[in-house]
Amino acid sequence: MIIDTPEVQDINSFSRLEYLKEVYGMIWVLVPILTPVLGITIGVLAIVWLEREISAGIQQRIGPEYAEEILVYSVSDPSIAVISILLSYLIIPFGSNLVLSDLNIGVFLWIAISSIAPIGLLMSGYGSNNKYSFLGGLRAAAQSISYEIPLTSMCVINISTCDSSSTVDIVEAQSKYGFWGWNLWRQPIGFIVFIISSLAECERLPFDLPEAEEELVAGYQTEYSGIKFGLFYVASYLNLLVSSLFVTVLYLGGWDLSIPYIFVPEFFEINKAGEVFGTTIGIFITLAKTYLFLFIPITTRWTLPRLRMDQLLNLGWKFLLPISLDIHDMFPMVTGFMNYGQQTVRAARYIGQSFMITLSHANRLPVTIQYPYEKLITSERFRGRIHFEFDKCIACEVCVRVCPIDLPVVDWKLETDIRKKQLLNYSIDFGICIFCGNCVEYCPTNCLSMTEEYELSTYDRHELNYNQISLGRLPMSLIDDYTIRTILNSPQITSE
Repeated sequence: MIIDTPEVQDINSFSRLEYLKEVYGMIWVLVPILTPVLGITIGVLAIVWLEREISAGIQQRIGPEYAEEILVYSVSDPSIAVISILLSYLIIPFGSNLVLSDLNIGVFLWIAISSIAPIGLLMSGYGSNNKYSFLGGLRAAAQSISYEIPLTSMCVINISTCDSSSTVDIVEAQSKYGFWGWNLWRQPIGFIVFIISSLAECERLPFDLPEAEEELVAGYQTEYSGIKFGLFYVASYLNLLVSSLFVTVLYLGGWDLSIPYIFVPEFFEINKAGEVFGTTIGIFITLAKTYLFLFIPITTRWTLPRLRMDQLLNLGWKFLLPISLDIHDMFPMVTGFMNYGQQTVRAARYIGQSFMITLSHANRLPVTIQYPYEKLITSERFRGRIHFEFDKCIACEVCVRVCPIDLPVVDWKLETDIRKKQLLNYSIDFGICIFCGNCVEYCPTNCLSMTEEYELSTYDRHELNYNQISLGRLPMSLIDDYTIRTILNSPQITSE
């Protein structure tokens, strides 16, 4: 049978159309998977940027410019911690219909999944064959167990208040009563306990005992570099982001932003026809609450000192656990432990004062100096390189006698015909000099003087041993140096 050419073209075009439909279907299947991953990645990058900026503002400093990678291979894989934290994003709602998986046991699923991450940290510490790493892994496991119980208790109380363990139902239960229906106002003590427990779960200061650099180098991640260290780094910020999202969902009303007497749908004139716009507003509100809350852990990092391990465990088992298990009968418990309650109030006052100091420093303008192109005029108490005038020296060796370490070397010979000393060589080793200024002060002929040259760094310490030629080089004043720009009368500097 002979088929006409138009029919053949129709068959070919139909087959190509079916092929394109299959390709389109395969791509559309990947969209719901790649979209959350992209959003989570952007969220983590935003957290890292926020922490760098807020920390630089609080400490008035400039961050590092480059880093060097040292590859050290280990037998363990940190991907367990990352995957377990990524699964927690399945149940986080950004709107009433914008959630990957609205499960009836959503909150309990998050608790169960988050308990897997310390197992990965313990495995990583044990697999490093390093005692510091192993101790860091043990600390991570002990800390996670200690603070998961108060965290779970607060979640159970939220579930009993909202009559559901679904994250969507919890947000909708809070939105029924507007702004004052948030669980933040219903359970203020539970909110504080949840914040402290989440900080401990994320291993943020003052609960970063598993990574204490003064004690354990870098804890469980000491032997890791490259992509494996990057996975640990990403996991910590992923955990911080998911904890902040759950604070928003459980206590801050999620996507609902009902200001007293002003409701968002009426304020933005959102109706059923503007469902897309309403969903966008819900995402924006959720992320805004989350990133505003992130200011607390970032500021806490530069405010509170690191706890000892016994203090950390006592806080979890002796304070947070009784509060979380007896949250409804809090006032009788506090009256029964009046002394402990007074200590708590005193500690809260001190913490509040420390936060006020931190925030006051954050309001100051940073003093950024691009050294060595910009320099400050130092005070008179600073002493630089010693200048030596060969013609004035009489080789009396007073400088050698008054020097605490007998540093100057004076080489001379006696001229018998005129019965005077003739100076041959004079040297000072600035690698040993303490710049006390005694030689300048006691010199009878004023042949020694202090200069404003402070750059005495060399690659070879023997180059710091200056002879009379190097010492006799005319000093250049900092003000007269045309290659640099001095910073004078700066209001930020004078205020210090």
